[in-house]
Amino acid sequence: MWHRLLRFLFKGYQLMLLEPEGGHTVRHMRINIASVLGIVLTLCLGSAALVWYYAPQQTEDLSARYYQLQQQNHDLRNQLATREGELAVAMQQIDGLKNELLNSQQQNEELRQSQNIYESILEARKSSGVHILRASARIEGRDPAMGGSKLSYTIVLVKGGNYPRSVSGSVSIVALGGDGQKQTLQLDQKSAELPYIMDTHIFLEGNVIWQQDWLPVKLQITRMNAKGAERDQIEIDLDGNKSQ
Repeated sequence: MWHRLLRFLFKGYQLMLLEPEGGHTVRHMRINIASVLGIVLTLCLGSAALVWYYAPQQTEDLSARYYQLQQQNHDLRNQLATREGELAVAMQQIDGLKNELLNSQQQNEELRQSQNIYESILEARKSSGVHILRASARIEGRDPAMGGSKLSYTIVLVKGGNYPRSVSGSVSIVALGGDGQKQTLQLDQKSAELPYIMDTHIFLEGNVIWQQDWLPVKLQITRMNAKGAERDQIEIDLDGNKSQ
């Protein structure tokens, strides 16, 4: 068996090389299978050696590149987190500035309203007598803890002229419903009337608890002098105001 294998491997074969155009024999070569296998084996071993030589270097290059990309990714994530933190701080600052601007606008509006009120007070003092300059009222939603709704009111009284130096009297408020209901508000602990004493003007402010099962739509405000005689009266819409 081995003899046959050896004869097969080393058996010579005639190889003729022909010219491309004329077809004449140029060269004769003798080859055998063992030589061909040797050449193939040499090529395979050479390729394996090249792979063995260059593969670690390529692996190191790829590892270095992978580490570099990982580091870049880490740096980018850190930069993104920093930018997001800076953006959050900036948004908080913007919200703070918006709140400051809103508060400033509200304060300016309050100052403007206060200025208008005092300008109207100065104008009203040019005429003689005492009268209700303006009034406003507001009612909030029912609060079970209070047993009703809070009704807030503000009344501005003005005295014109310099004589007498001071005046006194009282104010009463009657709540009016949409279907003709009436209810006198308890403005003072002792009576339904709220007393006042003033030299030039006075702001009467207060709250009452509304416990009726109907809601008022208007308030009727009446001012009496020190003797209890009715002097002037106005009606205002609830959550609105009206000057007289």
